[in-house]
Amino acid sequence: MTTTSEAQPDTGAASQIIEALAPLLAHHRRRWAARCQAYGLSIIGFQVLALLEMHGSIPMSRLAEELDVALPNATGIIKRMAERGLVDRAHDDEDRRVVRVDLTDEGRKLIGEMEAGRRQRMTALIGALDASQQRRLLQAVRDLHAAARTLGQNEEPTTA
Repeated sequence: MTTTSEAQPDTGAASQIIEALAPLLAHHRRRWAARCQAYGLSIIGFQVLALLEMHGSIPMSRLAEELDVALPNATGIIKRMAERGLVDRAHDDEDRRVVRVDLTDEGRKLIGEMEAGRRQRMTALIGALDASQQRRLLQAVRDLHAAARTLGQNEEPTTA
């Protein structure tokens, strides 16, 4: 039997959690923006790298859709990133009208460098917690992932 508290989310607690996380997330966004700038990468350029890392090679039309930009805008973004050696464009083997975009080794290296910096910062932050706090945080993160799967918000990598 499901109780009312289990069936309905505690919006008060959710709001408090979101408010408590807001400064940490804002700091995280500022750090990412600074790291993107340091690597000469726009935020949308980073989005492109993240999408390609998650999905692999994808058609230009889908990339434009994922970025919520017009196809000519996506083409310009990808052209600049290809000139820097971060992405590669190629016609689809089955339908030559389709242009697919994929990460290059240089693009993967850039993501790896940015991820390494993020992991270092997160490791230091988590390391500042005691063992009991770390266990509780780990359980809370696992619970959050389970909730995301239940709500269908965890995207799985595809090769579309």
